Amino acid sequence: MTEPTTPRDTRRTPGRPTDASLRPLIVDTVLEELAETGYARLTLAAVAARAGVSTATIHRRWATKRELILTVAEHLADTEAPDTDTGSLEGDLRELVEAKRRLFSGKVGAAFVALVGEAPHDPDLAAALRQSVVHPTRDHLAAIVGRATDRGEDATGVDVDAVAGTVLGLIVANVALNSRENGEGDAGDPSGILSTQDEAIIARALQPPTVLEGQD
Repeated sequence: MTEPTTPRDTRRTPGRPTDASLRPLIVDTVLEELAETGYARLTLAAVAARAGVSTATIHRRWATKRELILTVAEHLADTEAPDTDTGSLEGDLRELVEAKRRLFSGKVGAAFVALVGEAPHDPDLAAALRQSVVHPTRDHLAAIVGRATDRGEDATGVDVDAVAGTVLGLIVANVALNSRENGEGDAGDPSGILSTQDEAIIARALQPPTVLEGQD
């Protein structure tokens, strides 16, 4: 009498983490490597050593460095802060800038700059960065403009695409050009990315133009 067949047990054995449990560790490790060494010098072996896993573990999930980088780019803004309604257009814009300043402090900002530098040479990477960083920023701004309109505020002068580019561009420029050797701030300190003066300039620039009394 033959034994009844049963479905094969496909559960992983202990010591081999599933993708779901391994991914956050690897993504965080890649961010650290990018921040410290940049894109060109990052290797799968270095990521594995830093994460405390074998190189084979990395290769089972990402065959190449490019595949791993694309995964990281897709999850770059997973820590995006929730939208906050402050009750005014100016307050919401300031809160947005502050949220971006916090998000891109430290290793996330440095890693973002490294990936932006590589993006012109890799259309898939550029698309991943737009999807994970630019589009959420634009959507956040669209929500802010919608709320302002519902309150009766004039938000017609706010171009969400232009604002998203302005905010992210200032962050990239400040992170990329920040010089620790000259003591001009620390990439781990959000105040070193965009100053309060930067925030004020952005907020004022994004306000609809004021019509002076007597003008049509």
